[in-house]
Order: sequence, then structure tokens, then C-alpha cells
Amino acid sequence: MNREEIRRELKKILKTGKVYFGVKQARKAFQKEETKLLIIASNCPEKSEMESWDVPKIMFDGDGLELGAFCGKPFNVSVLTIVDEGEGKLLKMVK
Repeated sequence: MNREEIRRELKKILKTGKVYFGVKQARKAFQKEETKLLIIASNCPEKSEMESWDVPKIMFDGDGLELGAFCGKPFNVSVLTIVDEGEGKLLKMVK
């Protein structure tokens, strides 16, 4: 899966689904078993912890600023937690 496919599906998910930004929110969603998919930036400080979680994940090859830009945010996004894909099909592309 290339960056353009990820970007296209993220736009749909951000518009029609539900996501959380950041490590703290990712942990909360994981503990509540809400997490459908994680997108982890290459420089995420808790990357090794999240890699061990038994949920589908995409290891984003860019840093948090790039992931933030993909999400239309002007800030660093170390991890994006998708809890509802809405009209996106990113989860199907990962499986």
C-alpha cells in the first residue's frame, strides 16, 4: 500500500469515521478494545509498545509531522487510532 492510497482512505475516514490522535488516546482506545487500526509514525516515542498490541497496524514511513499533514493537522501526530472507518476501506487494505 502506497502513501497515496493511505492519504485517500484517510480523507474518507477523517470525514465520515472516528479517530483519535496521540499516544494517550491510543492507549485508552486499546484498553477499551475500540481500536480497529493504528497508524504509527516512524518516530513515535511508544512505537515498540504499540507494535506488541494485537491490533492491525500500519507502520507509516514518515515522521509525526508528515502523518499530521496527511490528516490535515498543523501538528505532530505520532499515532492515529481508527475506531470507526466510516466510508474508508483502509482496514480491508491492511488485511
